[in-house]
Amino acid sequence: MALPFSRIIGHTLVCEALFRMHGSGRMAHAFLFVGPARVGKTTVALTLLNAVMGEGSVETHPDAVFVRRETDEKTGKEKSAISVEQVREACERFSLTSLSGRKAMFIEEADRMNAAAANALLKTLEEPKGNALIMLRAPSADDVPATIASRCQVVRFHAVPEPAIAEALVRRGLDHEEAAHLAARSHGAPGVAIRLLTDGEYRAQEDVASAAVRDLMAAPIARRLRAAAELMPKDEANKALVALCTLDAWERALRERMLGSVRDAPAALRLTRSLRRLAEARSGILHNASPQLALEHLLISL
Repeated sequence: MALPFSRIIGHTLVCEALFRMHGSGRMAHAFLFVGPARVGKTTVALTLLNAVMGEGSVETHPDAVFVRRETDEKTGKEKSAISVEQVREACERFSLTSLSGRKAMFIEEADRMNAAAANALLKTLEEPKGNALIMLRAPSADDVPATIASRCQVVRFHAVPEPAIAEALVRRGLDHEEAAHLAARSHGAPGVAIRLLTDGEYRAQEDVASAAVRDLMAAPIARRLRAAAELMPKDEANKALVALCTLDAWERALRERMLGSVRDAPAALRLTRSLRRLAEARSGILHNASPQLALEHLLISL
């Protein structure tokens, strides 16, 4: 049975390995997909889950359980963490006898599980009942508890080469020059390239983020600290989410600036350090550091 990996951009070796495992019937019961944002982890996961679960879309399959951050009813925004209640409910559903003889669970943003949620998953992850497949997605294996990562087969995704992204965009009808431009702006993330192509509002937001980073790097410290305060919402529950989304946009903006600094060694070094400090800020927020203090520390060090 051939897996429909043809629509996936890049990740040939990963897809081939999953194809072989699926075809041989010797798949692990749990996978942890790790790698940069928007490189294709979710697309590959859903493709595999669709093949395992059979006809129709796995997202509407009665024996498939999806765990995602819930929406806050007051703000209309996603909550910053996956709660223990969500995981317990998912595990209870997952323990039921399946209608199709197969069952699957997909935990998106597994790094957003709090400690209690991660602990609630352990027994199900270690001893799934029946013909079951559990998939988790996270930026890196270090972003989930070691007790979780050690019970999964870790599959690492990497940035996709720009020519592969550009070729995929040309197949979608874009001319070669514009395809190359968007591929360069995506920094190896096909999801970013496709969204830049299809979502004008998103593309405008990325342009604004790029200009903001440029201005902040040239601004005095006091202005940078005011910017950190201005970014934070009053609602404490949404501060981490806003900070993480801001860091994602800034990271793409910094990487875009790197493209124009390849012949300017001092500028490239400064941008490299900024990217490293941005990664530290993100890790700190994911491990419950104050979002505003993390942004302030980053902006001071830019």
